[in-house]
Amino acid sequence: MTAILKYLDLLRRLFDWIVVIANAAASGWIFVMMALITTDIMMRYAFSAPISGVTEIIEISIVIIVYLQLTHTLKVGRMTRSDALYSSILRRYPPVGNIMGILFSAAGIGLMIAIIIGGWPKWLQAYHGDFFVGNTGVFTFPEWPQRLVLVVGCGMLAIQFALLALDNFRGLFGKPPLGHEEAVEVEVDVIEESQQ
Repeated sequence: MTAILKYLDLLRRLFDWIVVIANAAASGWIFVMMALITTDIMMRYAFSAPISGVTEIIEISIVIIVYLQLTHTLKVGRMTRSDALYSSILRRYPPVGNIMGILFSAAGIGLMIAIIIGGWPKWLQAYHGDFFVGNTGVFTFPEWPQRLVLVVGCGMLAIQFALLALDNFRGLFGKPPLGHEEAVEVEVDVIEESQQ
């Protein structure tokens, strides 16, 4: 059993690195977008020669950035939700709070699977159909990268929800989350407080 837990911990750490790299790539791309927009504005007003395709690149980039950063947002406990009731229940009645956390994570997994099921055929259509955004002869960019990132991002988010459910399941038995030194969620704080 200990070997299995060590293997799971190793896989979780590897996944955490993937999540951090995806988040860093999206953050870096935000900087590139800002530079592109600034350059386009300068070219437009100084030389009356705007850069073609900036609008299309920004349009696609926003979707890509959101889905690359969603998993990290969930991992560090910054996903939008009301924690007032949940935190209170988790502190006073840890088993009930952990069961609520498992149910929340299960709903998240279900939603991500539904999005993947709907998004996969659209990615295939965009890839095989050579769909693009923009205007032919002016600027075109393939549509499939944003569709692929949506599917991959939802897959990563489903894995993160599963890891949170595993942490809540371990919490039912008074055990700390796997790889808990990197997490900042309320569940970790409660478990550490209960062990003191």
